[in-house]
Amino acid sequence: MSTSRFVLVDTRKVHFHMMGVGPALVLFHPSPHTSEILLPLAKELATHYTVFVMDTPGYGKSDSLGFTPTAVNDYTAFLHKAFKKMGLRKALFYGSATGAQIAIRYALEYPEDVSQLFLDNSAHFDKALCDAILQHYFPDLTPKLDGSHLTQIWTIVRQMFQYFPWCFTTKEYALNRPQLPAAALHFIAMDFLKAGKNYDHAYKVAFQHERGAYVQQLKVPTVIFRWNNSIITKYVDDLLAFEFPLNVSAFLINGDPAARMQAMTSFINEKAQTFASFKTSVTIQPYVEGPRISYQQGNNPLPEVTDDGQHLHRAWKMLVLNNPAMDAAQIQACLVDWYTK
Repeated sequence: MSTSRFVLVDTRKVHFHMMGVGPALVLFHPSPHTSEILLPLAKELATHYTVFVMDTPGYGKSDSLGFTPTAVNDYTAFLHKAFKKMGLRKALFYGSATGAQIAIRYALEYPEDVSQLFLDNSAHFDKALCDAILQHYFPDLTPKLDGSHLTQIWTIVRQMFQYFPWCFTTKEYALNRPQLPAAALHFIAMDFLKAGKNYDHAYKVAFQHERGAYVQQLKVPTVIFRWNNSIITKYVDDLLAFEFPLNVSAFLINGDPAARMQAMTSFINEKAQTFASFKTSVTIQPYVEGPRISYQQGNNPLPEVTDDGQHLHRAWKMLVLNNPAMDAAQIQACLVDWYTK
């Protein structure tokens, strides 16, 4: 059974997955990903909650805000309207990375609508580092017909798990960990391609919001997850070095990704009995996929994923050759469709 749903806010579509029964729990994903990356977590939490896994506006299947955001507030104001359309009066909120910053800002703006916050991959960046990140972390990834932007995307995804920030490749920023398998890098590259030239919209304002001072201002019960194997553990620790009010606490997690998932889901699920089950008289519409993009692939098979990312270039060249009337943005949509269908 499909979990895909949507509501309209000012004629713009907000997509989310809805599953489970219990108190309302909203999940916000990292950038430039989509709700899909949180579905494994959502399925574990749906045994105790009614889970809403949001596509941030401009990502996944949600329409963009319609303008270039200048602050996280631009997203929270829009999402507040969406939640009213969804019949959400009060909920628990989980956010990871960009999603954590959206959750923090939402709780600051609408504390009466928030029962509990769970912050994952939430950090503190001082102004100097934040300014450097904003200058170097977000290259122009506008699709180009020669496919040259694909090289930049593969460079980013390869370096994301070798350095943090990925754009600073000196010893100071080295993560000293094994490279991810090519399939995992490809998955991340696909999310960059899906997000397109505006991949950085939520990403940028989230980095600007990544300040311990905002967490200090929270009035709602808040838990900060600190996983020892996160690529940003150093900066999570910088956040935890702040003095917080009694409503803000930390939950420390050690181990591999499976241990992290188990510890986090168990912790969140234990909280469910404290809150009332979600009930609404609002009818939430199922999301219906539009017609698939039509394009020619030629007689060659889809190139298999390679460590160097050259499979993307080979597939791109095939699509350009077989669809000469298409522009670069259209070719990119075809590339995503070919690898994800």
